[in-house]
Amino acid sequence: MKRMKGFLPFAIVGLMLSLGACGTNDKGSQSTSVTSSIPKVTVKTTDDKSSLTLIVGETGQLKASETEGITWGTKNDKVATVDQTGKVTAVAPGTTKITVEKEGFKTGELTVTVNRKPPIATLHMEDADHNAADGFWYNSRGPELTPVYDKSAASDGTCIGYFGEGDVEVLKFTSSAAIKAELVLTMGHNSSYEPLSEIMDAKLNNVAIDLSGKNYVTDSDGQGGYTFQAISLGEFDLVNGENSLEFDMKGNAPYLDDLMIYSETAATIAKVDAPEKETIVLTNAEDDFAIETTDTVQITSATTGLSYHSRSESIAVVDENGVVTGVAEGSTVIEVYKAGMISAKANITVTRKAAAGEINVEAETGVSSKDEAGADQITFRNASGGHNSTDAFPSGATLTINVEAANAGSYTMTFLARRSRNQGEFDNKFATAFEMKINDAALATEAAVDGNSWADYVIANVTLKAGANTLTIKALTEVNPINIDSLRFTPVA
Repeated sequence: MKRMKGFLPFAIVGLMLSLGACGTNDKGSQSTSVTSSIPKVTVKTTDDKSSLTLIVGETGQLKASETEGITWGTKNDKVATVDQTGKVTAVAPGTTKITVEKEGFKTGELTVTVNRKPPIATLHMEDADHNAADGFWYNSRGPELTPVYDKSAASDGTCIGYFGEGDVEVLKFTSSAAIKAELVLTMGHNSSYEPLSEIMDAKLNNVAIDLSGKNYVTDSDGQGGYTFQAISLGEFDLVNGENSLEFDMKGNAPYLDDLMIYSETAATIAKVDAPEKETIVLTNAEDDFAIETTDTVQITSATTGLSYHSRSESIAVVDENGVVTGVAEGSTVIEVYKAGMISAKANITVTRKAAAGEINVEAETGVSSKDEAGADQITFRNASGGHNSTDAFPSGATLTINVEAANAGSYTMTFLARRSRNQGEFDNKFATAFEMKINDAALATEAAVDGNSWADYVIANVTLKAGANTLTIKALTEVNPINIDSLRFTPVA
């Protein structure tokens, strides 16, 4: 019995502790359940949407699932404000959250996106008056007459670019009222990373615009180009009547696309057409000329004070008076321009002037040796002047060309040739590339083809007989390093 009495107090204490522990767990479980059941205020628009989009100055009405004892608020009153009835007012472009708080409830939120008002006008810079420093947009500075450029990333697919130092763009427009307006210019990257103030000056109604600190377009589109971005030039006073926005280029400038005009005041903005420019008219040969090397032709026009530019002076040159001289076989364009006028162009085709008694032979007139299947071993590639040239010329392949001479004698043989695109590791010498014979007599030359452009290479003192002569050219390398276009034989005086 004594032992039983001694045990009971401990048993009772253990039972009490056990019950206490159970009570703690139950209480903790009850607390978690209470927390998870706290209600939340929900916020929606009057048409039950869970977000709201407004334009600056617009208002929108929100509603909450609770109507009493609630407090409305905004996380960014610079974007949107809200009164205690749930009325939201859009202040500036951006995104914020409208909140509703009530004691004992989780806070409710709704996202509000604010967009800026549409511009009162959008004008295309392509409609500006283009003025190149030298009077003409040529070569890399624009396709033919103007610097308007097809750029798919621009809003309407085109923009203007190719600027150089001294070029000027003037966009004119009218306003039906004197208003304060923000001018925003859409532009894209154009091979220069300098700040805007470094590459162009801007004026509105002949008053300089401060471009310092203005953003420059640098974001890549991931394909080697740059996205078009809207850059604010600032807020300005437009006059009632004609306004003029001018850009003076100091060097390469961004591609210029749209000018967007924003204003809180209603006004009608209308583009003013750029002044029409007179077109230069050439009065001879319908602008197309065909001359031989060393010959000349005069470009004529009723317009005085013209300037001239040859796109390829290796084919034809032109002097300050419009006299064109043929230099080498090929085609080029002579551009004729004058400041303030639409330019003209003359297409020039130059053929080589043949010497007395000269014999001309095209490589593709030769006969190719055959492979085991009976197919030609030599193929031809398009060459300069519309000819074909030898291309694939495997080791052992032979080209046989007939040369018809009116008179027997010593001739200089000239190859029009270039280095092959699939040349491999070769020294590009004719002696290394080919075994050449005329009427079975070996021809020797140390001439080396030193470039990918077509050029003349000479073998002196080649003896021809009157009538038919046979020229054979046999490839000595597995991959022929030289392409041949044509040959000419000029009598040695």
